[in-house]
Amino acid sequence: MALEEYRPPLKEVLDMLADLLAEKYFERMDDRIKKIPELRRLITAKEASQYLSLSTDTIYRMASLKKLPYIKIGDRVLFDVKALDHWIEKHLIREKAWKREELNTEIDKEKSNTKSSKESDFLSLLKRKGKD
Repeated sequence: MALEEYRPPLKEVLDMLADLLAEKYFERMDDRIKKIPELRRLITAKEASQYLSLSTDTIYRMASLKKLPYIKIGDRVLFDVKALDHWIEKHLIREKAWKREELNTEIDKEKSNTKSSKESDFLSLLKRKGKD
């Protein structure tokens, strides 16, 4: 009888065991998720959507419109991580080029404004000399 008093209740033991198992499961899943980019070069549309921070529907739509690089193997649509990185870089450069064009346009406007003001100053000087 004395031994039975020291035994923990079965429910507590099972709860502790369930907690330990759940903790180990999530640790392993975290390790697997961290290794995904290292292990595979080709990823699914869902993974590509997470990688690019877009919805899965957007990924499929862009791929069907040939706006996003993809590989089709049988019925599966896969995305190459390196190609996605290149696609990102390509679109960043376009935005920089667009900004550069915008700045050049502003600079050209400023030059034309200063040129016209210089011309108008010169014309007013000539008019004054003509009146004298």
